[in-house]
Amino acid sequence: MKHFLRITFLAFLLLTACNSTPTLSEADEVEIYTAVIDQLYTRDDTFGGTFQAADTYILSQTDDRVGDPDIEQLEPQVLATAVQTEITAALAHLPTNIVWVESRTAVPLDDATGSVANNGIIITLGNIHPQSDGTALVSGSIYVGMLAAGGQTYILEQDGSGWQIQGTTGVQWIS
Repeated sequence: MKHFLRITFLAFLLLTACNSTPTLSEADEVEIYTAVIDQLYTRDDTFGGTFQAADTYILSQTDDRVGDPDIEQLEPQVLATAVQTEITAALAHLPTNIVWVESRTAVPLDDATGSVANNGIIITLGNIHPQSDGTALVSGSIYVGMLAAGGQTYILEQDGSGWQIQGTTGVQWIS
């Protein structure tokens, strides 16, 4: 009986270890979100990477609905102030003013066009979804104006230089 219990316990440990997803540190969270914001600002801006926003408003609360609707939709989370501060510092190379806001209603819009005022953008981030293969999925969207917005879910992988975007998965939308 003892032998059976040991084998059962070892099998349980093996199965749970194989099916577990990695736990991410705060530094990982900062690197992942920084990579997604950088991608949205520099390449996936819906203008072919040419739009240079004077002001970048980033929603401090996550929203998984902005990317692939087929990934698990987790409850929105407010990014910690320390994470926001570290992301802002990591994005200092971008020619934009980073402003964290609690909601879209805090962002100034042009009354006539509905575009973000002062040539700005709104970035919305989803939750980080660690995968059992070591990658992470994160939704992200950009809003410039009524017919200048887009979103998708990014696949990120950690290599020797940190977390890098390897591609996208699922639905990509643009308006």
